Parts: sequence; structure tokens; C-alpha cells
Amino acid sequence: MAIKRSGLGRGLSNLIPDAPAAKADHSSEFQYLNLDQVDPNPDQPRRSFNEKELTELADTIQHVGIIEPIVVRPKNDRYIIISGERRWRASKLIGYKKIPAVIKDFDELKAAEVALIENLQRQDLNSIEEARAYESLLQLTGDKPANLAKKVGKDRTTITNLLRLLKLPDEVLTLIENKMINAGQARPLLSLGDRKTVIQLSARISKEGWSARRVEDEVAKLTEIAGPKKAKSSGKDANTRKIEERIRARLTAKVDLAHKASGGGRLSIQYTSLDDLERILDLIGVKR
Repeated sequence: MAIKRSGLGRGLSNLIPDAPAAKADHSSEFQYLNLDQVDPNPDQPRRSFNEKELTELADTIQHVGIIEPIVVRPKNDRYIIISGERRWRASKLIGYKKIPAVIKDFDELKAAEVALIENLQRQDLNSIEEARAYESLLQLTGDKPANLAKKVGKDRTTITNLLRLLKLPDEVLTLIENKMINAGQARPLLSLGDRKTVIQLSARISKEGWSARRVEDEVAKLTEIAGPKKAKSSGKDANTRKIEERIRARLTAKVDLAHKASGGGRLSIQYTSLDDLERILDLIGVKR
């Protein structure tokens, strides 16, 4: 009996198309597998599973069963999960011995791509899990962020901004993963070059609950303090330097603001690549 595939994301549906009815085989039908024959995907982008949510899912499964089979691929005499690890874990919690599964004959490359996209279509990854999934997909497929954005149905700027977070120290990434600070609060820290300062400031953000605007202001102050000689030699007054540093913190890019006594001036923004330029243009609202 062919199973209706409901609730799959746009990207996953594209990668796992429905098989024609006339060609029913094991890759388009589900069968019951022993739970102890199934292994989680080692490349799963999700690093943590909420125990409360797993328990709630287990309760639901116990009352109504598993509505959507998991998707697996064969490997040796076992099966690797492509999508549905939460259903698999919840089924183990309530002592199920078997689970409905659709078996797909994907190679490792295709399986990894499908698994990553499936996870991205779910809305409950944290920012760092999502960023790592995008990073893995870019490395796996060789796509550019713009192409990847179309494939997963996301905005390209969202992808590039999340990828930039991975440049932060692991200590900061852990705070984001644990929801002690959010991506908006962490992003201005990318303007700071000193790792120790970034870690210390992120701890204060978490402890004191700073807004993203407050973080931008603090980063601007720290950047100004770190380079007083350069600031003095440039001849810029304190107000000009403050505005310059706030723009730098907001765009996470090198900025030079030259203000003239006549009221005019020049604002220069540096970018490191075409993708970085597009990211900045999106941030300042320039349509392409």
C-alpha cells in the first residue's frame, strides 16, 4: 500500500518524489522494521533533543500511532535514518519493537543532502544547528548561498547571516545553542577581533539580558577604546567615531566615515566577497 507523504517540506518533497503507482516497490511503500535494526544519522545537524517534547511525542504516538513513517536507507545489514529520528526516539521511549519506514536506495551523498534539507524544513532547529546544516550542504553540494536558498526555500540573507555566526568562538556558539543569547545579540560581536573580549562580553549579554541595540553600543565603545591612536591620527571627532563604530557593529563590516565641516562627507563600507556585498545590500534595504 503506497503511503501518502504528508507534512514534508518543499525541499524534501522535491528530493523524494512520489513514485508512479504502476511501479510500486520497496522504495515507495513502507514496511515495519525492528527498532534495533535502525541507527540514527551520524551527520544529523540536530545536536540536542528536548526530553519534554520527546515525551509528549511519545504520548501522542501511544494514542494515535505513527502517522508518517520514518525514511531510512540500507547500510550493510542495518538501516540509517534519513528523516524521522524524533519519531524513532519517541517509539523507543514507549517500548515499541517495530516502526513503519520507507526505505530509499540513496547513496551517502544523496542521503546526507536529503537529511539536511529535511531538518532545515522543520522549524525547531536552533540558529547554530541551522547554520551548521547550511555549511554542510554548501560543502556537500558545492552550491553558492543563493542557489542553496532556492533549494531550501529560505532567504539568501538569512543563510549568509547564520553562516557568519560560525566564526564566533565555541563558547559563544554554546550560549546560542542553549538559548542563553540569540543570534541578533551575538551578531555584533563579529566586529570584535579579540577572542577573549568576545567571550567575556557574550557572558555579560547572557547574564544581564542586553538587547541587540545595547550590544551594538557596547561593541562600538570597545572598538573605539581599542584603537585610540588610530582614531586620534585620523582627526575624527568623538561623535563621528561613535557613528562609525555603530555602523560597523550593525553591518559587521569595516566602515570608514569621513565627515567634513561643511556638512558633507563620505561613507565607505568594505566587503570581502560578492556574497558579503549582497548581505550588506540586503541589510541596508537595497533591491537588486
